[in-house]
Amino acid sequence: MEVHEIAAQPRDVNGTRACRRLRKQKLVPAVLYGHGEANVMLALPNEAIQKALDERALVLKVVWDGREDTAQIKEVQYDAVGDNVLHVDLARISLTETLTVTVPVKTHGQPRGVDEGGALELLEFELEVECLPTDIPESIRVEVADLGIGESLTIADLAFPEGVTPMGEPDAVVVTVAAPIEEAEEEELAPEQMLAEPEVIGREAKPEEGEEE
Repeated sequence: MEVHEIAAQPRDVNGTRACRRLRKQKLVPAVLYGHGEANVMLALPNEAIQKALDERALVLKVVWDGREDTAQIKEVQYDAVGDNVLHVDLARISLTETLTVTVPVKTHGQPRGVDEGGALELLEFELEVECLPTDIPESIRVEVADLGIGESLTIADLAFPEGVTPMGEPDAVVVTVAAPIEEAEEEELAPEQMLAEPEVIGREAKPEEGEEE
């Protein structure tokens, strides 16, 4: 994964009013911390941090006040609508130390089970992996062309890039091809249930001719 560079500027004041003034200047308040160094309050250009988030840039090279820090985006606070970034937490990292991140899953190919009437179901949209910051993949590619109806792929079945280690349970199902709805409903009924005559409920049997009621 590409390490995005973002130019920041230190800020000396904190608080609601100060943060509002920054946002009016199209700046986003941020805190840079960790790795045995002091916390630093920064202001990030709104356009730059928004672009980094849109491109899922989990790792940034933060340039500020004549120095550089490599950092991971740890937390992002949005407004009530969810459109505008209000605050960003950045944790310092080392490019030579592994970290844990979530990566989106993308399927590739047309399952043969879908051609037979089944439906492809993606059960895990993201997977947690461990790797070096520079080895973070943009996505985990899952080949599904050979999947038939009722067949699945687990985490253990997937091919991960070199240097990338999955953190989930190996037997966790990532993708499956479900049977057609009609077929699935029929399978829920036992054969004897499907052949048995329906029981009439709420009607009393009539007496045979010649018998007293």
